[in-house]
Amino acid sequence: MQRRIGLLLGVLLSAALLAWTLRGMHLEETARILWSLRIEWLGAGAMFYFIPVLLRTWRWGILLHGLPPARFGDRFVALAIGYMGNNLYPARAGEVLRAYVLQRRSGIRIGASLGTIVVERVFDGWMMLLLGMAALLAFPLPGLLRPAVIGSSLLFGGALALLVGIAHAAERLRTVLERMAQRWPGRPGEWLFGFLSRFMDGLQVLRAPSRALAVAGLTALIWLAEAGTYGLVLMAFPFRTSFFSLLTMTAAVNLATALPSAPGYIGTFEAPGVAVLRAFGIPGPVALAYTLILHLVLWLPITLVGLLLFLREGLRGADRPLPKGSNLPS
Repeated sequence: MQRRIGLLLGVLLSAALLAWTLRGMHLEETARILWSLRIEWLGAGAMFYFIPVLLRTWRWGILLHGLPPARFGDRFVALAIGYMGNNLYPARAGEVLRAYVLQRRSGIRIGASLGTIVVERVFDGWMMLLLGMAALLAFPLPGLLRPAVIGSSLLFGGALALLVGIAHAAERLRTVLERMAQRWPGRPGEWLFGFLSRFMDGLQVLRAPSRALAVAGLTALIWLAEAGTYGLVLMAFPFRTSFFSLLTMTAAVNLATALPSAPGYIGTFEAPGVAVLRAFGIPGPVALAYTLILHLVLWLPITLVGLLLFLREGLRGADRPLPKGSNLPS
């Protein structure tokens, strides 16, 4: 029931954002622009997008330090399948699917993998916020984006502080959890203690400043490469804008896609993307055409690759990619 309510709220938010984005648009102009695209640049953008995916695979290896070894190929398979899951299922279900696949291939328990994924998302959020803050200083962003950047700063700042605190107090927290598990005997207490303990194992990188800095540097490189994908897709269109505006758009759409939405980030991608481009002087129909095609380029190739790998792994039943939560290994 809760899952259905969450999906319904996400679909409603997506519909509302799409309606807000399309208001007053001359869609015939958007259609004319779409017919005049230079397809070769879209292909270049789609291929280039796998560079940040490979960089993310490399970064995940650093985040997994201290856990059982996972080969680059195993991490790439899990990452691609997880991205496919995020693109097809609501509530970022792909993150759990990604951890599940890595456990199947490398033996790293789901709880520990999820710990590294949470750290990864916090670093991504901080990088998006640095770009957003730079935009606030250099350009008058639309009114809705300013409070979003400020609110997200508080959210990700608190999350990072909490994770660092947990990482440095892991042993004391394990003692507390063990005592709690003893007071809650039986399988539920044991499962919860084991899961939380392994989750803290996934935060080890935050106790090693050199590795944390390496993760931060790779995160910056990842998002610059992703903005490069935006630039290549731009070459398919008969308009130009600054790379700074594309960086700002990268930050805005990726922060917004953290909101609940319909599968595939419908609406939460288009609304901030169009808003940023219009703020930089791009006409609405042109901004809409570019944002729609960019979303397709970012969504389709990795989804197809992830789906092929998903089927190759023998994970049949795409409507139910994981066993019920109570039976999941942790």
